[in-house]
Amino acid sequence: MKVFVYLGFLVLGILAARGALWAYITFVVLGILYFPASVGFHLHPHPCEGLPNTALAIYSLGNYAHIVLFVLFFIMTSAQFNMSHWSGFVWAVAACVAMGMLVEIAQGVSGAHHCRTRDLIPDSAGTMIGAGIVFLWNRIRLKPSTA
Repeated sequence: MKVFVYLGFLVLGILAARGALWAYITFVVLGILYFPASVGFHLHPHPCEGLPNTALAIYSLGNYAHIVLFVLFFIMTSAQFNMSHWSGFVWAVAACVAMGMLVEIAQGVSGAHHCRTRDLIPDSAGTMIGAGIVFLWNRIRLKPSTA
């Protein structure tokens, strides 16, 4: 069953990356509801782990799954904004940070996953890498031809 859920997220992600706003909104809503749904909406809230120390913050950068997922999420989010202006980048980054926070809260509320503020560090790293990729892609794609 989880295979179909992941395939559904993949299809929505591809459509959102191509600019389909309805797919993006559906992806975000279902992404947040995924954690409570994974426990059958029998919620057992746990408190979130507090702020990490420096060593734990650096260690959290090894959470490659979060980094890759937020690179892809930034790419999907950037398709929803006008990325030819800096304000588009700011809004896309803000949306990614908000999504990271909402996912951690949803994990804490579900009780089956760990709500860790330190997970926001690899989320932010993935967002910044995604922003770099989108910036370079736009720079290459919009470069005037020298013919």
